[in-house]
Amino acid sequence: MNHTTTTGRAQSLLLLLALAAAAAGCETRASASTAAETNGPKARVETAEVREQPMPRSIALTGTLRGDRETDLAANAVGRVVETFVERGAEVKKGDLLARLDVRAAALSAAEAQANAALTRAQEETAKRECERYGALLESGAISRVEHDRIADQCRSAPLSVAAASARARAAAQSVGDGQIRAPFDGVVAERFVDVGEYVRQDSRVVALVSKGAPRLRFTVPEASLAAVKTGGALTFTVPAYPGRSFAGTVRWIGAAVREATRDLVAEAEVQDPDGALRAGMFASVALATAEAPTPVVPRPAIVPRDGRAHLFAVVDHRIEERVVQTGVEKGDAVAVLRGVRAGEAIVINPSEALQNGQAVE
Repeated sequence: MNHTTTTGRAQSLLLLLALAAAAAGCETRASASTAAETNGPKARVETAEVREQPMPRSIALTGTLRGDRETDLAANAVGRVVETFVERGAEVKKGDLLARLDVRAAALSAAEAQANAALTRAQEETAKRECERYGALLESGAISRVEHDRIADQCRSAPLSVAAASARARAAAQSVGDGQIRAPFDGVVAERFVDVGEYVRQDSRVVALVSKGAPRLRFTVPEASLAAVKTGGALTFTVPAYPGRSFAGTVRWIGAAVREATRDLVAEAEVQDPDGALRAGMFASVALATAEAPTPVVPRPAIVPRDGRAHLFAVVDHRIEERVVQTGVEKGDAVAVLRGVRAGEAIVINPSEALQNGQAVE
């Protein structure tokens, strides 16, 4: 009985020693792995400290980009389209021919009106001579005053008939000219609404034309925020087509009245578009500057746009920490960061694509 107990205790002791050895081995391997990770290749990065400076605060609004000049050009004539000269996206100069209508009927009407105008001018000349002759007859006593006055009335009405006939001739000629539909200003064709064979009236749309150059930003301001919008005020905005990129503008035109249906005010801003990236009709998320307040800022090269959001890389305990941040307005090379970093933290400038979250740095 004592021998069996002694043997069991020996086996238990051997088992405990084996477990302890295994645990020590695992700890040794984990330590080796941690050491290998710590001693692995480190990234060499350029860093800067997040600083705090006065930056404009803003209110969030929405708007739409519009051409500085836009028009849905109407035909201003009646007829069948016989020729078109532009396509969507075509650049045109003021006076360029966009479409031509069949104006043969208008041309006949114009010829008739011109003939009538010529006839009334001839009748006016005849009336002048009659007036002169009847004046001489009146002085000689050959005719009565009543007969003379009848002819004199015809002389006075003849110039009016000439003016009316000439106006009708000009209107008919204008109808012929309107059959040549031309661009009213330099611009780009946004849309063509007609094709050869279609019949148009004076109010039929032919093309939508948008002027070249930087567009305007039209946005609405809620009634409660009217005090924030002033002529000359600064704003920034983003568009879905260019995630991570911000555009600047200046408020130039402010509506005179609040719209009753929506309780807001319409305003427009001139925008900066040096590379022609913006297009009329784009939706814009607007940040209208109100007042300045101390705000954390980072250099623009520290911001990395990814999947429609702004990222940056902070350095914490000699390791990279990737963060999603909320950016605000820009001022020079500084970008306000409303959420995601604090003043005094170190962030990476011009991070490489190979930089990863958790990577050690020198």
